[in-house]
Amino acid sequence: MQTKVCKQHGIIFDMNQRELFTLLEASNDEDILRHFPSRYEDLNVTPLSNDPKDGQRFVVKGNVTNLKSFAARGTSLIRFKVAVFGGALISCILYNQPFYINKLSSHKELCFVMYYSDARKAYLVQSIHDLDSYYVMTGLKPVYNLPKGVSPSFFNNYVKKVLSYPREASYMVSRLPKGLIERYRFLNEFDAYRCVHLPRNKKDLDEGLRVFKYEEALSYCIKALAMKRKANARKRDEVTRIDHDEVNRFVKHLSYKLTGDQISAIRDIVLDMERDTIMYRLLQGDVGTGKTIVAFVSLYANYLRGKQGVLMAPTFELAIQHYENALKVFQDYDIHIGFMAGNKGTAKEKRDILNDLNNGYINILIATHSAISEKVVFKDLGLSIIDEQQLFGVEQREKLLLKGGSNDVLMMSATPIPRTLSQIVNADLDVTTLNQFPHGSRNVETRVIHSQDPLLMKAIEKALSVNRQVFIVAPKISDGTSKANSAESVYKDIEERFKDKVQLLHGKIKKETQDEIIKRFISNEKPILVSTTVIQVGIDVSTACLLIIYDANYFGLSTLHQLRGRVGRSGDFALALLVYDGNEKEAKEKLDFLASSNDGLAIAQFDLKQRGSGSYSGTNQSGKSELMVCNFVDDLKMFEYAKQDASYILDHPSEKDHAQYLKSIDMDEKLNLG
Repeated sequence: MQTKVCKQHGIIFDMNQRELFTLLEASNDEDILRHFPSRYEDLNVTPLSNDPKDGQRFVVKGNVTNLKSFAARGTSLIRFKVAVFGGALISCILYNQPFYINKLSSHKELCFVMYYSDARKAYLVQSIHDLDSYYVMTGLKPVYNLPKGVSPSFFNNYVKKVLSYPREASYMVSRLPKGLIERYRFLNEFDAYRCVHLPRNKKDLDEGLRVFKYEEALSYCIKALAMKRKANARKRDEVTRIDHDEVNRFVKHLSYKLTGDQISAIRDIVLDMERDTIMYRLLQGDVGTGKTIVAFVSLYANYLRGKQGVLMAPTFELAIQHYENALKVFQDYDIHIGFMAGNKGTAKEKRDILNDLNNGYINILIATHSAISEKVVFKDLGLSIIDEQQLFGVEQREKLLLKGGSNDVLMMSATPIPRTLSQIVNADLDVTTLNQFPHGSRNVETRVIHSQDPLLMKAIEKALSVNRQVFIVAPKISDGTSKANSAESVYKDIEERFKDKVQLLHGKIKKETQDEIIKRFISNEKPILVSTTVIQVGIDVSTACLLIIYDANYFGLSTLHQLRGRVGRSGDFALALLVYDGNEKEAKEKLDFLASSNDGLAIAQFDLKQRGSGSYSGTNQSGKSELMVCNFVDDLKMFEYAKQDASYILDHPSEKDHAQYLKSIDMDEKLNLG
């Protein structure tokens, strides 16, 4: 069989190499090395326990006996015993990893990573390694998040091959200014890659990570501070005073009393709007702290100064809820409110909206991301508000910032961050935090349970008996290759038991039908709603008292916390059940942490540590950020140093080392250094 060869970017590939570069979007070997491990597996042997706990992790070495293999209905099962060094004989199970059968049949001594299962009275094996493996000998194995189609063993071997040639070091040069490399005594780039991908010990790993963590921290701080300076440099054409007495009368006219935090936030925002510099502020607060009414009061203050305002939401559901609430809040005022959402509405309705914005007839526009479109032209935009800003990319936010020429920008987030962290994460923003809840503190109990726990059905029956609503969430719409429960399959199971009280909701259902589903749910005509995460934002049902999330491990912590915010909004007791049947340590830690805390600040801090905060260079936000190896919690001190260094570089951008560095992170043109 002839090996196919191609040439790309000056590098020769065989078929597997070419596929690797394509799937990882790599142009050269260094791009491959930039695909850092997501975590490290400890392969040091741990002694067995006489009384192992359910889910407890062990690493053992030994020989395989009593090997039996089964396959049925697409599931592979291998049972065997391991004669552990020291004399113990333990029962082991291996699920859906048939490729290990040859290794298990080799009669060689092997290393096993496994978790004890109390239900099966056996050890569930996660991975198996040869004793002469480099990773077993060092006790540290890097674990990578690889795209589908990339073999972990092929990737590992390719990385080893690249790092086995010292000559490769000649083109791997650090982006950092030389002065910073010398000051902090960083390793050279090639040695840092070796220490991260092939660490000999913990010290090696720390030294390598230190280089790349600082690279990320400095780049992040440069971009954040540059955006902050850009916003501060913008001056409004004229300063218009706002009638504070009129704002106070508007607040007093509301049907409910605002919290002290809300009043303080409104004061901060109004004062910002009266300064000669443009407002660029973040309003953060836990789910249910009342950010939306602060936004409406801000839009009213903006209206008093004769300007137009826009409130942009990430989803149609949230945008339409804001629109309907705005109509109620402003019903006694001569304020014209428009609504815009992508392809919704007829061609004539869209033209009318655009014309009414251009001629100034619409005072407040409620919209989705469609407000960013170049077709949308305001006569005199004064205030842009972005709700759930973490779901928008930075470039989208910047487009809205430039929409009106000198318009103020207020961003809102239900993921509050402690002040010390916020000074780094939100270095480009002034920050106001809402801590108080309008109905007092939330009373939501959270539990992590198995899918067969009888509490599931008992909790639903209890909620229905007191005429309350139930949210049930699944991670995907329909069944597919993923093992996770789908909304459709959960709906069928729940409908069998609770008949016509159950509805199914997801994003592929027509908008008109979605509206009817939500109305029936709110009215309690059909009190059980099975859905995907479309209910994460935009559905406010104060009488909902139960939330069930299937395969909760599939969701990020902030998403789970926001979903939990759908229940207990009246201040009454509510229950959130996180369903998880797995044994993954990180997943269990995440879910147990959420079950133990209702503190949005602590949850945000934990989530930042696990997932990152977003990207300053593009539209990526949350989930995986441009911070691949460092996080704001563990590496806060490094960010503090990086912020100081970033400020100095921006103050002296023309110095040779600084100019080269800024060009390497694509900041030279943005700073007009070209």
